Amino acid sequence: MKNLLLTLIIILLTNCISDKTELIGHIGRPHISPNGNKIAFIYAKDASKDVWEIYSADINGENVRQLTHFTSARIKKGPVWSPNGEKIAFHADLNEGAQIFVMDSNGENLAQLTDLAGYNVEPNWSPNGNEIVFNTVPKDGKVQMLIMNADGSNIRELHNPDGQNWYPRMTTQNRIVFTSDFKEKDNYDIFSMNLDGSDIRQLTSIDGINWFPEYSPDGTKILFHSNQDDPSLSDSGNFNLYMINADGTGLRQITSMAGQELHAKWHPLGKKLIFEWHHEGAKGLHMFNLTNGTIEKIKLVY
Repeated sequence: MKNLLLTLIIILLTNCISDKTELIGHIGRPHISPNGNKIAFIYAKDASKDVWEIYSADINGENVRQLTHFTSARIKKGPVWSPNGEKIAFHADLNEGAQIFVMDSNGENLAQLTDLAGYNVEPNWSPNGNEIVFNTVPKDGKVQMLIMNADGSNIRELHNPDGQNWYPRMTTQNRIVFTSDFKEKDNYDIFSMNLDGSDIRQLTSIDGINWFPEYSPDGTKILFHSNQDDPSLSDSGNFNLYMINADGTGLRQITSMAGQELHAKWHPLGKKLIFEWHHEGAKGLHMFNLTNGTIEKIKLVY
């Protein structure tokens, strides 16, 4: 009787597991909540046809939940948790351009923060959560970095060198780290500067595209993805993850997988990274353990 009961329990547990559905399609742009318990990401079953929505899940991939539901904006990207974990900012295409939005971390109380010409994209919170830095991409002209209050008020320009200036992130030392080609056209390196534009420092000097700089939680390292090892230096070619010290020294390659490893973010404890991987049509989220070098796919199920 005991053996029969145990068998039935195993069968029930197996059926419960098999009932879970895995999310399959275009999955990317992950970001980990400040407490390390959840992730936000974008998803579309067919990226060329379907509406891209923003989802959340437990960090182990369980309990997938759709957060955005507005089809008027077909593409949403770049979800980032506020430092207190209560809000998620992102950008969405709208009316021949793109604007910055914010919502509660459960998807409620959606609010549009910007109403500017062109594409206004890549929001990122200041460390205290009071401000948001972002990019504006005009129809004609160069990509610029802007900053605004967290409620969308007081929009103003940051200092912008004479180039295409991408992906601003504000540090706890009130500096901005960003990517730009102002030193060499079409060659994107990582720079930092004070908020007023003074003391610009070039942190990388690498042929290719070096994008999405992300400071480690303790401020000592910068993570980014680069195609420096791709012979063609194509923006659709091979990308790997790299790391440097905050002063630009100590370049270190983190991944060497086939395809593209992109949009890596730090776990709040600084011991792991989450990133998206594209290879031969496969797209998914992976976790890299910096302690032992292992890489594990995050299976997203609901």
